[in-house]
Amino acid sequence: MLKREELTSENIDQIVADARKAGYDFFLTSEEREASLKVALQRYQPGEEAWVFAYGSLMWNPAIEYAEAQPCKVDGWRRSFCFWTPLGRGTPELPGLMLALERGGGCEGIAYRLAPSQVRSELAILWNREMLSGVYQAQWVPTRLRDGRTVTAVTFVVDTGHCQYCGDLPIERAAHYIAFAEGRRGACRDYLANTAAHARALHIHDPYIEELVERVTALRDGGYDIPTVEASGDAVGEA
Repeated sequence: MLKREELTSENIDQIVADARKAGYDFFLTSEEREASLKVALQRYQPGEEAWVFAYGSLMWNPAIEYAEAQPCKVDGWRRSFCFWTPLGRGTPELPGLMLALERGGGCEGIAYRLAPSQVRSELAILWNREMLSGVYQAQWVPTRLRDGRTVTAVTFVVDTGHCQYCGDLPIERAAHYIAFAEGRRGACRDYLANTAAHARALHIHDPYIEELVERVTALRDGGYDIPTVEASGDAVGEA
């Protein structure tokens, strides 16, 4: 579980430096992360509250302070394991997969409300967490809260032109990587399991996630051979 004290700029800069030494030169510098945040904040009116839409690990491990949390739905975007991670929940030899939003469908999750006094500090922590490699693009999206309100929330969608992107993976191949990939942040299958469990607790049914859980469980129980990375440049991803 990530803790907010781990998400200081100093710690993230060290992660980025280590990743660049390992050959991942697409990781963002602190100046690039700050510039990205400034662009996102152009849609924010100072002195007002802000909302964050969470659909993956932010649901079960937000690591930010917030004033309110509400189950919600975003239309036009779907939850998808669509980019590689060789350093966080995988290795260069066996990269894991991580969630992002892709175009199409709908996605249920949690909306976190940030009080005006929290917006700048908590979004800075969120950017340190999510904007490491630039595979995410911040976007403000209409969000329907379960209590009937509609708000605009910032969230993270995938950059389909980024070298980490792999959105065309067949689900059976994605399940293999999720089942067996492990890295310094833990096993990819645990990331899937935690997301699925928290979604169920919120009475969110995501057939895509549930099918992946079934496939990953079958692969683990069946003793399948661990897959290897094809020589296609796929072994890149988030820290």
